[in-house]
Amino acid sequence: MQRFFIFSGIAAFLALYTLTLSTNQNSSLSMSFWALFVFCALLALTMFGIITHYIIRIVREKHRRVFGSQIARKLSAMFATVALIPSLCIMMVSLQMITHNIDSWFNENTQEALDRGLQLSQSALNQSVAQIANEANRIRTDITTLYQQQQDIAPALLTAHAKQFDQLVVWNLSSRRIVKQRNPHQLHTPELDQTTIAYLLKDGVVRRPEHLNNHLYARGWLLLPHYNGEAHALFFRQAVPADIARNTQLIEDARSQYKEVVHAQKGLRTFFVITLVIAALMSILLALAGSLYFAQRFVEPILQLANGARHVAQGEFNQRLTIIRNDEFGRLSNLFNHMTEQLAIAKQADTQHRNELEASHQFLERVLDSLSAGVITLDAEGRLNTYNRSAEAIVDLPLSDLVGQHRRDWKHRSAQHNVLADTLRTLLATAKSGEAAEISYSGADETRILLGKAISLPPENGSGTVLVFDNITTLVLAQKEAAWGEVAKRLAHEIRNPLTPIQLSAERLAHKLRDKLDNKDEQILTKSTDTIIKQVAALKEMVEAFRNYARAPSLKMHTINLNQLVSEVLVLYESNPCTFDAELSTIPLLLKADTTAMRQVLHNLLKNAAEAAEADPHPQVSIRTYTDETGNACLTIANNGKSFSKAMLQNAFEPYTTDKASGTGLGLSVVKKIVDDHKGKISLSNQDGGGACVYLKFTTETP
Repeated sequence: MQRFFIFSGIAAFLALYTLTLSTNQNSSLSMSFWALFVFCALLALTMFGIITHYIIRIVREKHRRVFGSQIARKLSAMFATVALIPSLCIMMVSLQMITHNIDSWFNENTQEALDRGLQLSQSALNQSVAQIANEANRIRTDITTLYQQQQDIAPALLTAHAKQFDQLVVWNLSSRRIVKQRNPHQLHTPELDQTTIAYLLKDGVVRRPEHLNNHLYARGWLLLPHYNGEAHALFFRQAVPADIARNTQLIEDARSQYKEVVHAQKGLRTFFVITLVIAALMSILLALAGSLYFAQRFVEPILQLANGARHVAQGEFNQRLTIIRNDEFGRLSNLFNHMTEQLAIAKQADTQHRNELEASHQFLERVLDSLSAGVITLDAEGRLNTYNRSAEAIVDLPLSDLVGQHRRDWKHRSAQHNVLADTLRTLLATAKSGEAAEISYSGADETRILLGKAISLPPENGSGTVLVFDNITTLVLAQKEAAWGEVAKRLAHEIRNPLTPIQLSAERLAHKLRDKLDNKDEQILTKSTDTIIKQVAALKEMVEAFRNYARAPSLKMHTINLNQLVSEVLVLYESNPCTFDAELSTIPLLLKADTTAMRQVLHNLLKNAAEAAEADPHPQVSIRTYTDETGNACLTIANNGKSFSKAMLQNAFEPYTTDKASGTGLGLSVVKKIVDDHKGKISLSNQDGGGACVYLKFTTETP
């Protein structure tokens, strides 16, 4: 900005000096007055913009209550006043002087003197023209004599007296053509117009001065007597004496210039006033801009110190002030830099210590997050302090909103929060015994079995409590499945062996005794043996279900198309009174699966869906296949009849869990095992409009 002010000052001085010179009409710069005026106006506008910028800056700093803005405002006002008052005084005095001096340049005496001088010069010029006309009259006399003698007039133009003239021309007025002429200097011959002929015929002579080729000439026409019945005239032209011509020209030029100056009197006054106003305005603006700039420069170190102190107050100790002065401000800035350096060293040590604590805390958090078990810490008052991600996943609730709240206040949020509070209360009860507790936790979708315990923290660590728990639902289910598998295996073995002999014995008794009994006893025998055979068949079916559940089949995995398999199985249900509505994906869903096992899954699910749909007057089963956002193959089988009970939704895949009166409770358990063997997922849900839905998901095979 300092360089800009220097450049602006030099430019303003040169522009004003040139503008002053251009006010002189004799100056070559007079034609550039308005261009210089525009340049000065633009420079003044630039200065005005800078002043406006500084004023707005000062006003904003005042409204923001910036430290140092008040002293900057006062200094700017004082500097501006000191610069403004003298400039205005000089401008007013100069304006008065210019106005009165210009008016004194123009008065009636000067105008009258110039007019009389011009009259004298015109009189001398007219006298010289009259004398030259008299000399030309002698040549006219010679030509008239030759006309009367019927001789050639050429000798009259070649006499010594005639050679004193610069041009002589004899015109035929009737035909307006030149008869004879003498023009040694090749001067231009004027055209003979009708007006000149009229004056000539009337007065006999026409004469006047003229300017030709930067010379002053006396020219005229003299009427000649008729010759051969035609009128003739003599044109003459001779230079006016040099002294008369020069004096006349000087007086005429002076009078013309004076008239121009008189005519431009108002414009000249305007030029001078504009020049003065521009000069004063630019001086004032430069002074104002300079005063504002230097006022800002003066308070800049104070503002810099205030800004640095504010940053230090906010904890930023890396502030360093630029020392550009060797005065008290410079020494104060140096002391400030030394202070912030010491504070930065202290802050660095504190930051390092806090980083170590933070690293230790993050390490502990990573360890907790890597645990599959959930960890929750409560303070001595029972408020939630921290937790890990596994805790949120196990309780199936967001815990971030509960941090800092007492567990008693959670009950008012929702029923699920109430269940969580009761679960934590049960875990807290284990703090004294130190033994783990197994708790049934009712989640939003399923009931989970949790195993956990509470550990009290010592007083030096805050006297809180750490709750550690894990979801052992899968483990418990696996144990149950293993136990049920062993039971089913033993039952299948123990029951299957005597079933065939029982059936054969019943059939043999019927065969042997049928012909030996009367009709009544035969009917009793037939009815009894049929009952035995049917019950044996039912027991065989149950034994087969036990075997399917207990054994681990050897799957033959190969690529199948799920859409094609569903279509093939649905063919078997075409005669079923239930309507099967299939919406299969247009994209082939390729799976790595065992065809026989997958058929068993589809048969079981479709059969269950059709039986459940019979509860509706218009039974319908909807089958849909599609791919989810991750590219997995999905299958849903839904009915519009009976929905799953709450107990069924929670324990559907446990053995001997069923909603049907005649069911074995092993169908969905077998389906779950087959789906797990195919690394798939199965889930149950109820539809909003009524009816149940089974959802299966498998990983697709890349073709």
